[in-house]
Amino acid sequence: MVFNPKRKGWEMPGGRIEEGEDQNDAVVREVREECGCDFLPLSNREHRGGTVFVGIARLPCQEAEMEWSLFSDLPEYLSFPDEDYAMIIDWARSEMALSIAKSL
Repeated sequence: MVFNPKRKGWEMPGGRIEEGEDQNDAVVREVREECGCDFLPLSNREHRGGTVFVGIARLPCQEAEMEWSLFSDLPEYLSFPDEDYAMIIDWARSEMALSIAKSL
């Protein structure tokens, strides 16, 4: 997650698709800009008028626009209500488990 100083809370990296990009290109660019990491998208789903991705970030990351951190539980200060994250996190964990099982 990235800390958004404008909203004073933690949120998933994200943004808009630029001209000439598809969704995968956009998520790779946004994660690189906000977190400084290369990102390999594995799966996605529609959520509240946008698309949410799950994937693998390559560590270590380079300098980035925002402070970022990995969490096992949601942090205290979120940009949006907890409910907005709960369903997506459950889905993302399930997708990662499926991806790992397929690679074995």
